[in-house]
Amino acid sequence: MNIRDLVHSSPIIGLSLPNPGRNPAGTGTIRMPNTPKSVMSTPDSSNVPSRAGSPHSKQCYSRTASIVLIGMRGVGKTTLATIAATALGWEHIDTDEIFESREHKSIAAYIVELGWDAFRAVESQILHDLLTAYPTNKIIACGGGVVEPESNRLALQVFREHGIVVHVMREKDAVLKYLRECTHHPPFYHETAVEAWDRRVVWFRECSSFDFVSLTVDIPSAPEGSPETAITPEQTLALKPVEEEFFRLLRFIHGIDTNKVAVGPRTHRSYILCLTYKDVRDAVPVLDDLSQGIDMWEIRVDLLGSLDPTFLAFQVATLRRYSNLPILFTLRTVNQGGKYQDATDDTTALHSLLQYALRLGVEYLDLQATYPKNIFMDLVARKGNTSIIGSYHNWSGNISWTGQETRQIYETLVQLGSDILNITNVAKTWEDNMSLREFVSSVEKNGIPLIAVNMFAQGKISRALNTTLSHVCHPLLPYPASPGQISFVECQQILHFTGLLPARKFYVFGNPIGESMSPTLHNTAFATLGLPHSYELHETDSVDPLVEVLRNPSFGGASVTAPYRRDIMPYLMHVSRQAKIIGAVNNVTPIPGGFSGDNTDWRAIKTCILGSVTPANAVTASTTALIFGAGGTARAALYALYYIGVVNIFIYNRTKTNAQILADEFNKLDALFCIRVLDSLSIPLPIHPQPTIIISTVPATSNSPTGPIEVDVGLKLEHLSSRGGVAVELAYQRRVTKLLALAEKKKDQGWVSVEGIEFFLEQGYEQFKIFTGRRVPKKVIRAKVLEVYERNVAHELTS
Repeated sequence: MNIRDLVHSSPIIGLSLPNPGRNPAGTGTIRMPNTPKSVMSTPDSSNVPSRAGSPHSKQCYSRTASIVLIGMRGVGKTTLATIAATALGWEHIDTDEIFESREHKSIAAYIVELGWDAFRAVESQILHDLLTAYPTNKIIACGGGVVEPESNRLALQVFREHGIVVHVMREKDAVLKYLRECTHHPPFYHETAVEAWDRRVVWFRECSSFDFVSLTVDIPSAPEGSPETAITPEQTLALKPVEEEFFRLLRFIHGIDTNKVAVGPRTHRSYILCLTYKDVRDAVPVLDDLSQGIDMWEIRVDLLGSLDPTFLAFQVATLRRYSNLPILFTLRTVNQGGKYQDATDDTTALHSLLQYALRLGVEYLDLQATYPKNIFMDLVARKGNTSIIGSYHNWSGNISWTGQETRQIYETLVQLGSDILNITNVAKTWEDNMSLREFVSSVEKNGIPLIAVNMFAQGKISRALNTTLSHVCHPLLPYPASPGQISFVECQQILHFTGLLPARKFYVFGNPIGESMSPTLHNTAFATLGLPHSYELHETDSVDPLVEVLRNPSFGGASVTAPYRRDIMPYLMHVSRQAKIIGAVNNVTPIPGGFSGDNTDWRAIKTCILGSVTPANAVTASTTALIFGAGGTARAALYALYYIGVVNIFIYNRTKTNAQILADEFNKLDALFCIRVLDSLSIPLPIHPQPTIIISTVPATSNSPTGPIEVDVGLKLEHLSSRGGVAVELAYQRRVTKLLALAEKKKDQGWVSVEGIEFFLEQGYEQFKIFTGRRVPKKVIRAKVLEVYERNVAHELTS
């Protein structure tokens, strides 16, 4: 059977993956899913977990601690191990590969000859050896049945005291199909694959600290005539979502990026949307619309169609596949307005469900004040990097905000160790909202973020006035999660009408800026989110008139483009560290006492690179980049590359002196930096290894008597590495530039193109967030900007 047959018959295929950079020893195979995403069977909703396994109470791991992956055969452990090893520069170890290397025969042949017991004995010895010998800097992928012997389960439980053990899951139907067709192992001994799955899942959770769902992705077929062991660039690119989701979990575990919402007196208002679906996957078609304006998702577990742990894991995984917003895991009981049974003498199931939230690595966990105290405190002790929202909902309306009962509830939630408090009451009159604000004012000095709202129609205004994580609804939801909830847009309208959200004017400063797409981007975003602001062009011949605009009371912020990115800096009270290093600002906002400047170009470049680089070309210490140009945007590109870990950089510029000045300046920033200037674009380039990241910061066109003509920097097809890479174009005067055309010709070798309009969108998204504190509604904005952009480009080409 060749690779094309495998692609069409199996969700997991064995392929070799290049492993460049810091890990020459970390070679191995990569198993990739290929079947379309299947719908996981939904267990009966009454089937609550009895033994979900609890994460270690320590929940604190060294960043060098080895990572062990366990799970059923065919779920993608080797895929994750290889991706992680390449990105981390660690060695990837596969227990099955070690077994076959030691025994000099395949696992299937060994079992046929000597039996399963003999195989398990050798496998156990391999596991114990690895866990003992490699406590750090290794990714260890274990065979599906490694948890069968009790001694192995005990060894894994000991290892997770200091290392990370991840239980990897995938859609059951796809994996079972693979197991039926797999020839690497003989059939299961005296049982079916389904029986083995159901029996082992309890052991997997007993031995691991976290559950991770590696959702199946569609893998394109290899071209006709490809070698059986080769992996195509398209196939590695298809694995990008799996890579991003796995590293999101690892960054959270290690505390590198816990993906939290900024809350506090000096932060923007924040919002939560509760998904009131029985199955979150039903929300996928409208998820982008639902997310407009919000900062966090809430999964109301008590409203879901099942309480089975695997079902819950897939709910969280689905949200992570389609959104990077943090997740709040909430299990609301009947007496608190939910559907889960109130606590009884046996609270095992309740405790297990809440523990499972920590296993999934959710960013936030809601704990009711009505939960048994021992459960609440146990989860606070185990929370790791998860934030606890302590909550109380009074549905009876028998307590008031000015009464002692509310104060006692507040103090109880504080004493239990809540990171954020949520107290919800009933508004019987409009004046109850004023009492709420008085209570909030009286406890603000404590410094603990507080969500305080009233329910029902009389309490609607309290939801708009609440500043921290207000629960909002959306017309596309099946139903609101709580009576009296209003939408994000309605919140903004109320804030505007009450004077708490005054209309602001935003601008783009520069010259010439007549064809700027920024007004289209920002005005569309304002209208979509219901914000009362406006954005317009402000073109001047000098920087002096801009100062008067800054001082206008209605000034909300400005984008800054050439030639004022440096000229505006002396007028700013504060300039971000990144903008100082880059030496230019492209974003100005008012702050108390003056104005602040920042640079979003580098963030957009970083996003464009990381969103397009394949797992096969993950950034390592040996990654090389090539930049065209030596102006302000080239400076932003250098900083972006430095931020993501690329230190071997070459610059080519028409004026070599300017390029050398830029290289000398940035080389002083860090001893690791190695920036060199090319004299010419010779063939081959005097660069080793060849660059896998190429960024053009020069204009795509120049003016001539006959109209705009394409700028040709001299790049040739031979300059692009045969290993593939990312070509980023920062100019957007044309959709397809010379650089992108060359990259397209080498698409089959793994080159990915990023158009200049994509860079423009990304930097605009970043600016909008700085301007308003809100995430831009990307789907709507992108569609509108591309519509106008394509119309403008078509007009230019025909004029």
